[in-house]
Parts: sequence; C-alpha cells; structure tokens
Amino acid sequence: MIRIVGVQKHANPDKEFVLLQNQGSMRANLRGHLLVNESAFLSGVLGDTYHPFTEDVSIGAGQYVVLYSGYGEPRWVRTKDGTVVYHCYMRREYSVWEQALLPLHLLHI
Repeated sequence: MIRIVGVQKHANPDKEFVLLQNQGSMRANLRGHLLVNESAFLSGVLGDTYHPFTEDVSIGAGQYVVLYSGYGEPRWVRTKDGTVVYHCYMRREYSVWEQALLPLHLLHI
C-alpha cells in the first residue's frame, strides 16, 4: 500500500516534491496510482494539481518514491545511507504544490 508521507513545497519545481512510501508488506506497482489535490474533489476539475503514474515500476515493501514537480528522467537512486529510492517527475515548469491547498490524496485506479 503506497501512501503519502511528506510534501516539500518550494518555489523551484526541481526542489519541490511529494514523498511516497510503500507501507504494505508486499511489492506494489506504481502504475495505476493518481495523486490528486483536495480541490479537485470540491471543484470537479483536476486542473494542474494532479499526477497519474504511468511508470510500470515495482516498489518493494518499505521503499520510497520521490515525485518532483520539475523535469528529470525516472530512475532508481541510492542515497548516502544506502537506501534505494525511485525518483520520478511531473515535468512541469512551475511549482505545483507551493500554492495548492492540502490535503493531497493518492488513489489507486
């Protein structure tokens, strides 16, 4: 079960991210998840504050995913402490979450 564990708002989209973690005991596929701002439910309009995950990537139990607002190539990255984290990108030229009202929701569709 992949869940939102943190949001780093920032004016620079390359430094703004949402941190996700597979908190289940089994591997979970990232494809089919949708990150949505609460405002989409209230207005009925998705706008810019959503992201459908299309990556066919298996996230192991306890592993993390970092979704950056900016540009980059999706990849696995090893941190200084040896943890492996999957980095993916919304490919936006502007900060998505800085002005957005929280909460965010992660849905599996």
